[in-house]
Amino acid sequence: MATEDYQKVELIEAEDKLFEDQWDKMVTKHFRNREFIDIFQDHKDIIKEAAKVAKYQLEAPFGGANAGTNQFGWGPILPNHLLATATPTYATATWMQYLTTANVSSRWIDWIGTSASNLKLTKYGTMVVIGFADPEEGPGKVGALLAKIKGKDYPIWDFADNMIDTDLKIYELVEPFVVEKEQEFYLQQRVDRAGVSQLRPIGMFFAKGDYMRDKNAYAKV
Repeated sequence: MATEDYQKVELIEAEDKLFEDQWDKMVTKHFRNREFIDIFQDHKDIIKEAAKVAKYQLEAPFGGANAGTNQFGWGPILPNHLLATATPTYATATWMQYLTTANVSSRWIDWIGTSASNLKLTKYGTMVVIGFADPEEGPGKVGALLAKIKGKDYPIWDFADNMIDTDLKIYELVEPFVVEKEQEFYLQQRVDRAGVSQLRPIGMFFAKGDYMRDKNAYAKV
C-alpha cells in the first residue's frame, strides 16, 4: 500500500491509544490461528495507515470496536460488505460458493463485482485487504485472482501452492490495497477445480458506527 496515494487524517493521541489498546483483542478475537495473527501483526502499521484514510474518508473520529453514531469503528471484512447486490439476501451472508466443472472450463469467472458492473463500496465504509484465505478442507478450488481497483489493473495474483499443499490456505499480498468509500472495483477468480470454495479477503473494515450495527448493511453493484 503506497500511503502517498491516499489522503489521510492523523489519529489524535486518544484515538491512537484506543487503536493500540484494542489491537490484540481485535485480531485474536476473530483469528485464532497463529499464522493468521502473524500476518496481521506484520501489517499492523499498514492497517493503522488505513485507519487514517478511513478517518479522512468518513469524516469522523475513530471510536474503536463500539463506535458511536458519529464515529467510525473497525472489524473483519464480512461477506455482506462485498457480495450483496441491491437487494440483500441470506446467500450473501457466507463466503461459500459452489464451483462447477463449467466454471473450470470457463477458467476466469466473476467473484466480487464484474467488469461490466463494478462493486461500489458503501459510502459508510473503507477497507484494507492484506491477503486471502480459504478455510475449506482439501485443495483450494481457486488458483488465482485478477483485480481492478481505483481504476488500476493489477497483475494476476497467482496462489501457486499456497492454496494446495497446506492445511491452512492463506495467500499474503506483497502490497495490501485499500478500497475507499464509494469506490468501484471488481475481482475475478481463476477456477482450477470444481467443488466448494470459502475464499475470502482478510484485512480490516472501517465503517460508521450505525453501519456496523445495521443488519441489512450491504454494498451495491
